[in-house]
Amino acid sequence: MKKIKALVATVAGSLAISMSATAADFLIWVDDAHKLLGKPNVRFVNGDSPKKFKEGHIPGSVNAFAHDLHYLEDVRKCNGLPMCPDRAAEFIGKELGIDNNTEVIAYDDGRGPNASGVWFFLTLYGVDNVKMLDGGFTTWEHKKYEVETGEGKKPAPKTFKVNIRKDMIATKEEVLKAVEDIKKNGKNSQYFILDARRFAEYTGKKLLDALEKPGKHITVARGGHIPGAVFFEWKKVAGNPKGKPGKHLFKPIKKLKKAFYKKLGKKGLTPDKTVITYCHVGLGRGSFVYAALKLVGHKKAKVYVGSWDEWGNTPELPVEK
Repeated sequence: MKKIKALVATVAGSLAISMSATAADFLIWVDDAHKLLGKPNVRFVNGDSPKKFKEGHIPGSVNAFAHDLHYLEDVRKCNGLPMCPDRAAEFIGKELGIDNNTEVIAYDDGRGPNASGVWFFLTLYGVDNVKMLDGGFTTWEHKKYEVETGEGKKPAPKTFKVNIRKDMIATKEEVLKAVEDIKKNGKNSQYFILDARRFAEYTGKKLLDALEKPGKHITVARGGHIPGAVFFEWKKVAGNPKGKPGKHLFKPIKKLKKAFYKKLGKKGLTPDKTVITYCHVGLGRGSFVYAALKLVGHKKAKVYVGSWDEWGNTPELPVEK
């Protein structure tokens, strides 16, 4: 009986990386991640809020709240990047204790967006080996693996060399080009824009804030959505939107393909189009949908990191409500 239970646990734990040929590139199940705990060149990075981090986290983790990895002043100054390269290099190396040879596991409470935000951010700047913790911290706790509370110990600083993967992001100029192309060509456009936020944000009824620069939050000036953007809340691809233990971050590949190419296919989405995802700051719900696109093998996917924080705070850009 014990052998059978062990086999079931192994199969369940490997499900996340057997969903597709690409899943193993950026997902790691909790049991496999636990084997790496305490290894000298492995860094666990928690993407949830500092408050949640203090309540409980994986020992040795560092905290990098995904929502606060985006500075509007840097997005504007550095061609759509969430942080200018020098600031990002210092943050990744000195604050997170990551160099170019570090293996990183990004995680959150199990719902997925914040883990995806950290994963996307680090991958964008050139971390080659970074994965999301499939199952999340809620599964880690449920399995009674080690947990610590408090602010955690600050890691030893390292030197990180930035290598930006520009093909992962769309600037506001490219998004505007996509808007015009969709307006002109409709379903035949080469672009497809996905809004991963809540419906109240999409309609303009809900306004959120974000960091303009370190320590300064500002509320977005305008509500609504990017013209031509299709409402596609991140939960449509989430396997565990409520953060329950034992569940995977993403829905199975078959369901993801149905969500993208069958349901959105009616609106014109095809595997050859350039898909631009966004949310409020890009690093979270937008990056989560981007990751789901990568899981189904969609080659032309980008995150508009400026997202609604930039778009809604730029008066000359068009808005729909």
